[in-house]
Amino acid sequence: MAAVTGFICALMIVAPLMTHCGSSAAAIVYLFFSPICHQIPERSFAVLGHPVAVCHRCSGIYLGLFLGSFIENNFLHRSPRIRRIWVLSAMTPLLLDLMLPLTGIWAGTYSTRFFTGLIFGMMAVWLVVRGTEELSNEQEM
Repeated sequence: MAAVTGFICALMIVAPLMTHCGSSAAAIVYLFFSPICHQIPERSFAVLGHPVAVCHRCSGIYLGLFLGSFIENNFLHRSPRIRRIWVLSAMTPLLLDLMLPLTGIWAGTYSTRFFTGLIFGMMAVWLVVRGTEELSNEQEM
């Protein structure tokens, strides 16, 4: 999991570097991420003056997936109830940061978008890793 998510994190950083060097291959990387991210330059971190391939929130999610894959989480049990609570806990800060600006109560910033994405990504990877382990164990039986 760390290798896959690390590769994705590297891709999103490499795109602006390739753009800066004049490589047309950067367009392929941006195109790869376009179905899953709006890629609005004002809502993306920049490297050498060029936006990374995803927005602040997606950057946080991908980095969270990567970092979370190195941390073992023993709180997830086979209980579907615990997992539902875990998913809701992971999604709540992200959804609040997404929805509250629409009401005018809250104005999200690049840091709130990034950190809510980071939290979600870390919690999500633990579910994916745990589910993969369980599936693997069931296949061996």
